[in-house]
Amino acid sequence: MNKNRKWWILGGLLVTSIALTSFIIIRKSRKKSGKSRSKEVDLNKNYVIGDSQTPFIDNNSMKLSRIDTSSGQNSLWKGGVNLKWLKESVNAYPVSPSVNSIVINIGTNGGFNPNDDIEGLVNAIKTKFPNAKLFVVKGSWGWGGNVNVTESKVNSYYDKFINLGVEVIKTPIVKVNDPHSNLPVYAQIGSEIDSKLNG
Repeated sequence: MNKNRKWWILGGLLVTSIALTSFIIIRKSRKKSGKSRSKEVDLNKNYVIGDSQTPFIDNNSMKLSRIDTSSGQNSLWKGGVNLKWLKESVNAYPVSPSVNSIVINIGTNGGFNPNDDIEGLVNAIKTKFPNAKLFVVKGSWGWGGNVNVTESKVNSYYDKFINLGVEVIKTPIVKVNDPHSNLPVYAQIGSEIDSKLNG
């Protein structure tokens, strides 16, 4: 065997060895990362946050719950609130990496205002619940201050959530005379949410 051929073989073995070592290190790193996340996340921690329609969504889901059944800033839901209130409440909430998913229910009381800081809310939720999958339920219209709101306005409002990586639940609360009762649509929404949640 001449010298040049010997060096080519040795060089090939060295490159193969480096590539194999790198592959093993990367694979172990990915496995470790996956394990640490699975240990950190509690698949049973799936919370709905938002306004007065929140309890009806909660009560019609097998896998979803409120942080607390008492309304207020600490439980991130309250009747009559708008997106600004929810964003401020989320910003005041402790970082919770164990939460598996957050379902957002907001927009109705603000009249689906196109100037709402949706990006600010979503960023706050991602900061406080860093491992959570995010969903949003389209609110209700056709009653109270939203009597003249159109479905196209509602869709445009929630398109902004989609653009920020939030999955919209296909079934909306829709146009109703009053959303504050256990309407059949909540059962549909709850069933759809359950089909998307792990655990």
